Amino acid sequence: MIHIANSNERHTVSRGPFTSRFLPLGRSIPDSNDHGIAQIGRLEHATLEGGALVPMHLHQNEEILSYLRKGTMHHKDSDGNDIPINNKHLMLMNAGSGIQHEEGVRKGDETVEMLQIFIRPKADNLKPKVQFYEPDVINSINKWRLLAGHERSKAPMLFRSEVLFYDLHLEVGNIIKTPSLEGNTGFLYLFSGNVAVGSNCESVEEGDQLIVKDEQLILEANEDSDLVFFVLDAQAPYSRNGLYTK
Repeated sequence: MIHIANSNERHTVSRGPFTSRFLPLGRSIPDSNDHGIAQIGRLEHATLEGGALVPMHLHQNEEILSYLRKGTMHHKDSDGNDIPINNKHLMLMNAGSGIQHEEGVRKGDETVEMLQIFIRPKADNLKPKVQFYEPDVINSINKWRLLAGHERSKAPMLFRSEVLFYDLHLEVGNIIKTPSLEGNTGFLYLFSGNVAVGSNCESVEEGDQLIVKDEQLILEANEDSDLVFFVLDAQAPYSRNGLYTK
């Protein structure tokens, strides 16, 4: 089963220098009563211009991965961290029973473009913590890279949830298969570029999402493209008691 939702199905909200595009996720599936999909509660494709500030606020019972592709965002939290994050320094907040944080882009700095990924944890009120990771390279060229995963995975950042998160920079003309699902659900988002999908070579463009079950897909880059891919165990337990993951 393959289900594609185009970028024009995203909902856009702008607040001055901060713009967020919310992916349709489960709303794109006929008869679905979940705005998310399995462990993904919410996924935003956001831009923050210089001077943008999201003031200190509380998160509980959600795992929040900040995946930046461009620019630098300054992060401050109740755990004592006060640090810039960018595509060389990634962050995963395991909010658990509660973490407060703020984020912003300093005036005059490059516009940030990022994904803010809200994952539903396996249980409520887990111990809060913040993880940082500095990848060896900015882009994983023509090869899937596991950046975050469940606690049994070998990922450098850990979700307390049955999720695997991969990224990839696929150069024009290159072909690759999506990661193995082993009976799970796959979710692909095209951050930028254009790829042909499957035997029908259906074109998927920037901002499009794709849900797949029971098969691996062949992807061919029509132009240099940035992609992310989730493996989700829809049968595993997860909480929907977070602020953004209900």
